[in-house]
Formats: sequence, structure tokens, C-alpha cells
Amino acid sequence: MSGNSTGIFSVSPSRDGMRIIEGVDRIQRDYSDYLRDESNYSGSGVEAIFFPKSVENIVYAVKLAAGKGKPITVSGGRTGICAGAVPLGGYLISLERMTKILGIKKKSGGYELKAQCGIRLNELSERLRAKNLGIHTDDGKEFEKNPGSYFYPPDPTETSATLGGTVATNASGARTFFYGPTRNYVVALEVVLPDGELLRVRRGEVREENGYFIVKRENGSAFKIPAPGYPMPWVKHAAGFFSSKGMDLIDLFIGSEGILGVIATVTVRLVEGPPPSFGAVAFFKDEGDALEFVIHSRKVEPKPLAIEYFDTSSLILLDETRRLQGPMSEIPDIPGTGGAVYFESTYDDGDGLRGRINFWSEVIKDHGSNPSETWCALTKRDFSRLKYFRHALPECINSIIARLKQVDMRIYKVGTDMAVPDEHLKEMVSYYRSLLGKSRIRYLIFGHIGNNHLHLNMIPENYAELEEAKALYMMFARKAVSLGGTVSAEHGIGKLKKEYLRVLFPVQAIEDMMRIKRTLDPENILNPGTML
Repeated sequence: MSGNSTGIFSVSPSRDGMRIIEGVDRIQRDYSDYLRDESNYSGSGVEAIFFPKSVENIVYAVKLAAGKGKPITVSGGRTGICAGAVPLGGYLISLERMTKILGIKKKSGGYELKAQCGIRLNELSERLRAKNLGIHTDDGKEFEKNPGSYFYPPDPTETSATLGGTVATNASGARTFFYGPTRNYVVALEVVLPDGELLRVRRGEVREENGYFIVKRENGSAFKIPAPGYPMPWVKHAAGFFSSKGMDLIDLFIGSEGILGVIATVTVRLVEGPPPSFGAVAFFKDEGDALEFVIHSRKVEPKPLAIEYFDTSSLILLDETRRLQGPMSEIPDIPGTGGAVYFESTYDDGDGLRGRINFWSEVIKDHGSNPSETWCALTKRDFSRLKYFRHALPECINSIIARLKQVDMRIYKVGTDMAVPDEHLKEMVSYYRSLLGKSRIRYLIFGHIGNNHLHLNMIPENYAELEEAKALYMMFARKAVSLGGTVSAEHGIGKLKKEYLRVLFPVQAIEDMMRIKRTLDPENILNPGTML
């Protein structure tokens, strides 16, 4: 075995301080928000909701459920769009009260911060910015006095997502292009297993060897967990269990969508910075020019923090929204609708802000765009407007779907989450266009183009178009996989996309995942119906 074995430590279960709501009818009446997430998927009622405030509370709830054979659904911020937090009966554990920052330790190059799983990313970010952690240890006091700034880099679009939820889904965001996904920053976890035992795992302590991870129980007995052994697409990816030869045990739980254990506490690595930067949106005459600009931008040093794309249909919808909102709209006047690229660039004392802006002006000009029509964000207010521009599009699409649902409740947005290798970006976009060009379905393409991770949103206006959109989705998934890509780059599989996991992985790989699940959760108690 590589490294040192970690242990499974027993924790005395306790319900002290934990709120418990019981009764299917009462929950359906007064707590219905806990029965859904952003996916709008309809699940089933639950018999009880547990609101733990400590690891001991989670252990109590899990052991109670296991003893009664009740399935458990774990709920965090309920910001997911694949129905992972939607229950299918049994019990529900809401982690929204697990919001404490538990400690901070100085490490070479920065700090490690430990927090409960339910703290939301926007709160964590604000408390780090204000250096208001409430930690009274020597390291905590040193952090508050340290003149440097430190932050947690993962930046999902939904900043109200919880820390534990983002670990369970290996969440990412616009700046993933520069910083990478959540996995890169997680150094330790406390996970309550489906039988109620607590697993403490730290990166580097247990690695795969000969197809297994070996941990030790409190009584000294060895516990073997099968390790995945299938190849993965090496693109931005969030589908199925992570797999790599000699992988770390912690990476099995990161991105496992909560089906192997309840992530109770998380220890993350903080990074110094962020560096000074500015944001910009460049507008192009056509999609070809925009894609060439993206390909060029990925080669620039220092690397941009983020590169995002908006196609013609996206810009037209945003411009229509701006006109409807009138003079008070936060969406600026859009100078052209051939396609736009949002990017963030750092600068330093040597190059300087002006020098960096001049550099990008030349790159923009070389790809057929007009620098004088480019938006540039230098102040907090400017960044806020660009951020609103980036995030307004999904809200506009959701409002259209809401209107369509008034006519037919079966209608919903069909949105892809696929990514492909760099060399296949143009081919994938061309494939989208070629198939949708033969259809009457309204669609938009936008998103994290720096990672070749574009969101194609199809908006069916009737049930026949919905069925056609679903058939097209399957064709797009197969195409992405044939190019070495993935069916889910950031949103995971949840309860809604299991058929696409089978497109990505062969039967044997799915069996490997099932074997791991059966080892840790033989009764299939934890998050049944999710992923597998």
C-alpha cells in the first residue's frame, strides 16, 4: 500500500441541537422547498427531514435511517440542475445548518481552512475577504493580521452553492480555465459512511494499489474499498467516479455526488491573491472570427483567468431583454450580434494595466473585432455589470420556459453540458449547427469555451419539439464522446442523466462503479437513484 493507512473512527451519535421535522403531509405542506432543486424534477415525499448542526448529528441521522432501512437523500444548497437533491421517499438530511468555519492552519505557500459542509461559497468568500473567520487560535489570529489576501479559487456560477455540495459534484466555473476545478483544492474530508461510521481521509495518506484502497477501522481491522480502473476523458469532466492509476482515496469521494458518503467537513487549500485583473467583452462579425480569437487566447501568457462565449442567438436575446427592461437595465447596449467573447486578463507591475490592455486590443483587432466597441471592466461597478451580462442569459431562458409551461407543463429546457478536447472545438460547434440547422427548435450556444465546454440550450415550444430535442441531445452526447470528450463537464449525472453515463462509459466501467457503491453502501440507502 502506498502512503499511510487512514482510520475509520467511531463517533458517538447525538441528536442534541438537531431539528427534526416529521410527517409526510406536514413536510409537503410546510417544507416543500426541500423536495426539489433547480432541476424542477418531481420526486417523492419524505417521512422526516433532519437538520444537523454537527458531525455527531449526521451520524445519528444516518444510523437511525440505516437501522430502519430508510433511504436517505442528502440536501445542500439545492442549486443543482440534475435532481441530485430531489428525494425519492425515506428520510432527507439537510445540511444547511452546518455552516461553521472550524479552523485555519498556516502552510508553506498559504493556508488550509476547515469548514462544515453547509457553508455557502459567497459567505466563505466574504469572510475570507474581510478576514472575519472567528478562529481564535494562533494561526487564526495570524491570518487576520496577515497583510496579504487569500481566497478559495473555485467559482461556480451559483455562488449560493454549499462547500460540501461543490465537493460532491467537483464543481467548476468560469475561472476553472485558469484555476482548475474544486478537486485541485480539497486536502481533507470527514465523510459519514452509509452505516454511520466516520471516515477521515487526508490527501496523500491512502492511495490505490493493486485495485484497492485499504483503510483501518478503530479496532485495527483492514477495510478494502475497490478502486476504479477504467480510463477517463481528460477534459473538463464531472461524470461518474474519478479514476486514475495510483489515485488518492480522497478523489473517490470528490465528484461522487454523495452516493458513497455524506461529506460532513471539508479542508481546502487557500491561494494568495487573486491577482489584479480586468474583464472585457469583444464583439465579432461572425462565429468563425470569435472561435479563432478563443483559440489564440488560450495560448496567451499569462493565461487568461476565464474565457466565455455568447453566440448570435444569445446576444439577440440579451439585447431584447435590455430593450424590455428599459433605461434601468443592467445590460449595456450591445454593439453587434455576430458573437462575443468575455475574458479576464491579469496584469503585473512589469507589464502594467495599460500595456496589457494595448496587447489585447491588438489581438482583438487581428481577429476582425473593433477594440473601440469592446467593453472593458476596471472597477468593481464595471465588473458587476459584466457579471450581470454573463449571468442574465440563463435567467432569460428560464423566463421563456416558464411562459411555455403555462401552455404545456411538460415543456422544459434541454441543455447540454458536454466538453471536448481543444482540437475538436470547431468540429463540435459545426456538428451542433449542422443538426440544428435542419430543425425548427430555437436554441442558443454559450458558456465556458476556454475549456471547450459550451452549453447548448434548446427551447422546445411544444411536446413534439421536446421529443426531437431529447433525440438530438443523445446524438450530441455520442458525438462528444467519439471526439474524446465527456457528457457532463460540470453539472454531474444526478437522477436525470444516467442514460448518458452509459454513452460515456462501457458496461464494465459501470459495473466497477456499482461494485464500489455496493461495498460502501450494500443496502443502497444513500441517495438512491442518483448517478447509478
